[in-house]
Amino acid sequence: MRVEHGRIVEILFGPVEADIRLDHGFLTPGLIDLHNNGAFGVDCATAQPQDWDRFVAGLHAHGVTAVLPTIITAPLPVLCAAAENVAAAMARHESLLGLHLEGPFLAPAKRGAHRAEWVRDPDEAALDTLLAHEPLRRVLRLVTLAPERPGALSAIRRLAAAGITVSLGHTEADAAQMREAAAAGARMVTHVFNAQSPLLHRAPGAPGVALTDPRLFPCLIADGVHVAPELLQIAFTACPRAIAVTDSILVAGLPAGAEHDFGGAPVTLGPNGVGLRADGTIAGAGITLDEGVRRLIAAGVPPEVALEAATARPAEALGLADRGRLAPGARADLVWWGDDFSVRQVWTGNGPPTVAARLGTETARDDLLDLDERPSLDIVELFLSQESAAQRALSAAAPALAALADAVAQRLSAGGRLFYAGAGTSGRLGLLDAVECGPTFGIPDGLIVPILAGGDMAFLHAVEGAEDDEEAAIAALRSHDFSAADALVGIAASGGTPFTLAAIRHAASLGALTGAILNAPGGKLAEAAQIAVQIASGAEIIAGSTRLSAGSTQKIALNILSSTVMIRLNKTFGPYMVDVRATNEKLRRRAIRMTAKIANVSEPAALLALEACRMHVKTAVVMLSRALSPEEAAQCLAQAGGSLRRALNERS
Repeated sequence: MRVEHGRIVEILFGPVEADIRLDHGFLTPGLIDLHNNGAFGVDCATAQPQDWDRFVAGLHAHGVTAVLPTIITAPLPVLCAAAENVAAAMARHESLLGLHLEGPFLAPAKRGAHRAEWVRDPDEAALDTLLAHEPLRRVLRLVTLAPERPGALSAIRRLAAAGITVSLGHTEADAAQMREAAAAGARMVTHVFNAQSPLLHRAPGAPGVALTDPRLFPCLIADGVHVAPELLQIAFTACPRAIAVTDSILVAGLPAGAEHDFGGAPVTLGPNGVGLRADGTIAGAGITLDEGVRRLIAAGVPPEVALEAATARPAEALGLADRGRLAPGARADLVWWGDDFSVRQVWTGNGPPTVAARLGTETARDDLLDLDERPSLDIVELFLSQESAAQRALSAAAPALAALADAVAQRLSAGGRLFYAGAGTSGRLGLLDAVECGPTFGIPDGLIVPILAGGDMAFLHAVEGAEDDEEAAIAALRSHDFSAADALVGIAASGGTPFTLAAIRHAASLGALTGAILNAPGGKLAEAAQIAVQIASGAEIIAGSTRLSAGSTQKIALNILSSTVMIRLNKTFGPYMVDVRATNEKLRRRAIRMTAKIANVSEPAALLALEACRMHVKTAVVMLSRALSPEEAAQCLAQAGGSLRRALNERS
C-alpha cells in the first residue's frame, strides 16, 4: 500500500520494497464509532479543549480513528452550547466527525438513563431552535428520535432534507411505525434491542424491522452486556448492515469502580465494562470499540464481519466516502492488529503513528471482572478460546522461529552448543526442553544447556529476586565456558526480564548467536537479540499468570525449535526418532518397531540387528538394508555425516 499526504494512493501486489513492513497480524481501516458519549474521563457534553485532546488520543491508541461524539438529552440551550465546543474541537481533530444528538425527542417509557423532565416532542419550534443555531447546524450529523412521537415523521423529513442522518431509538414504535419512519427518510436504528419495543414472534417491533428493512442500518452495542452474546451472533450473522458501536460514556478506559457524573447523575464503571446508575440502571458502556470487536468475535461473529461492522458499515451509513476502506483515495486511517486481535499500531491520515495500548500479559481484562462468579464450563471454554487466539499469534511468528532454528542448527553442526536462559515459568520451560531432548534425540549431555534464574533448584521452588540478578546470568554462562561458537536463546513473556536480557547481551558481546522467544512484541529482548520470535499472545485470563497462554506458546515454540534443529542435524528419518536412546523397555520396543519398519524386516530380525549394533537404530537399519557388518554400517553412517537417508541412498 502506497500512502502519500495522508491518503492511500495505490494497492500493490507481490514483493515490494517497503518503508514499513508488518511481520505478523493484519491491517484494516481505522475503526469508526458512531455512538460515543465519552471515554477516559471525558464527557462529550462538557469537554473542553484539553479534554478533547485526551479523548481523541485515547481512542487512537485503541484503533478508533473516527468518532461521532454523542450528547444525550438536555435542555435545548445546553445542547447548543455543547455543539459550540464540538465545533471548536473539530477544527483541531479530524477524527471528530460531527455531533450525534441522542434525544431529546425520545419516548418517555424508553428513555433509559435520560432525564424525564428534558424529554420532549420533535415539534417545529424545537427544530427551529436547533437548526437556527449556526454552530450546531454546522456540526450536527445524526439525531436519534422516537418515530411515534407527535411530529416525528415531519421532523425526519426536515432533518433528512438538511443532510442530517436520522436514527430511530428509545422508542415504543411497532413495526408499522418503524417502516413509516424509514419511508420518511430515517436511515439508522440506535442500540437495537436496548430501550425499544421488543422482538416478539408475531410482533417484530423495532428490532425486527431494524434487522430486516434494507433502508436501515441497525446499530448494536458490542459489549456483550447490553445485548446477550447469542443475540449479537444472530444479529450480525443475519443482517449485512449491522453496525458495532460502544455507546461508551466517560468511565470507559478507566479502572473498574471509577465514578463520574454523567447526564446529571452519578455513574460508576461496573463489572464487564458497563456504566451503572446508583439504582443499577445501565447508563452506557465502558469499553472502546476495539474491545467491542474482540467481544463480537468471542460471541461467535466471524472476525471479518466484526471488523466490517466497525469500519465499512458505519462509513456507509453516515456517507463517509473516504473512510472505512482500504482503497485508493481513502484516508490513510490504518490499524495494525495482532493475531490475537489486539491493536498494535495506528496511523491517522498525516498524523504520526500511535503505539497502541497493548494487551500485555500483565493487563487485567475488564470483561472478566466477574470471572470467579461464572460457571466452570464457561471458564473452561474461555481458557480454550484464549488459547486458540494465542496459537494464532504463534503461527504468525513461524518465519522467525524457522530462521532461529536454521541459525541454531548451523552453530551446532559446527560444534557449538545451544543455551536457554530464562526466569520463572520461562526458565523452567527451557530446562524442561533441554532435559527432554536427551533421550528423544540421543544427544550428548551438554549440547543443550539450560540457564535458570536462581539455579536448578528454582525449577521446584520460586527464588525471590532471581529474575533481577543480572550478574548471576553472566556468571552462569561463564561457568559453562560460553563462547562465540555457541547460541543462546532467551525466553521471557514480558520481553524485559533483567536476568534474561543480561544473558543475551553478554552472549552478543562475545559474538555468539542470540535469539529470543517473548510474548510482548517490541520488548527489550527483541531489540537485543539477533533473531526474535515475538508471540503476541495477549492478556492472560488471570492477569500476569504467564504460565497460561504465554507459557503454552513458549512451550510449543521451544518444542518446535529444538525438534526442527534436531531434524536439521539428522536426528530423525521421516517421522522416526532414529537416534533415540533405548534405555527402558518402552524405548526398546520403539527401536525394534522403527528398525523393522524402515528396513522392511520382521521384528525378530530387527532385534537381532539392534543387539549387534548396541541398540542403535540407524546403524541397525544400514546394516540390514545394505547387508553390511555392524562395523561397516557404522562407518557408512559416519561417512554420511550421521544422516540415515544419505547412508541408504549413497551406494558408493
